Amino acid sequence: MTIDLKAYREMLAQPWGKIMYELIFAQLSHVQNQTVLDFGAGFGITAQHLSQNNTVTAIEPNADLLFADDTQSFTKIQGSLETLKALPEQTFDTIICHNVLEYIPKTEHADYLSEFERLLKVGGELSLIKHHSVGKVLHSVVFNNDIPTALDTLAGKDSYQSAAFTQGDTYSLEELAAHTDLTIKNYQGIRTLYALQPNSFKTQEGWLENLTKFELAVANQKPYKDIAFFHHVTLRKEC
Repeated sequence: MTIDLKAYREMLAQPWGKIMYELIFAQLSHVQNQTVLDFGAGFGITAQHLSQNNTVTAIEPNADLLFADDTQSFTKIQGSLETLKALPEQTFDTIICHNVLEYIPKTEHADYLSEFERLLKVGGELSLIKHHSVGKVLHSVVFNNDIPTALDTLAGKDSYQSAAFTQGDTYSLEELAAHTDLTIKNYQGIRTLYALQPNSFKTQEGWLENLTKFELAVANQKPYKDIAFFHHVTLRKEC
């Protein structure tokens, strides 16, 4: 996977990059006093946040991302699937895998999910954030005025282009369920409506606080979560 580090850093510095993590942190606020694995940790933003109240290990294949900040206090391991396989089973209470499987071939999803299941303790949970095709259609039409891309997505074309991560492939909840024995307990919306607003709104005073409050209010409500750009899926290891 090719990563444009400059574009990624610039996005994270913008209000629409900051609100994404505000929502993720709020939806993970129940993760306390646990052993946590953040797989595909990127710059380690989520791992560092969770390390305040948990013991966190981060695995990331890209060294430029993983070691960009030498002040972070969690354990860092450069690697991917082979690194997962080397870890002892039932090690973690929670595994984080956010916006990662999109950039792994679908034929390999079952292998990664099998390792997550093996590494989770009984009753442990996988926090998985994935692109959602309905939200991508809305974003293409409303924000980007890109009708051809919206029509492609509507027709079931999985591939998309990301400014920072080049090509990715969406997958459905049904595809996810077919590739794992973990139980899907719930899904929440992230980026439900804020990304449909003009960017000029997003630099106004109070925007970040107000939109964070709104997004959290509708994150677990239908029909709002079913039009979100991302789904935050919680899967549990039952036995």
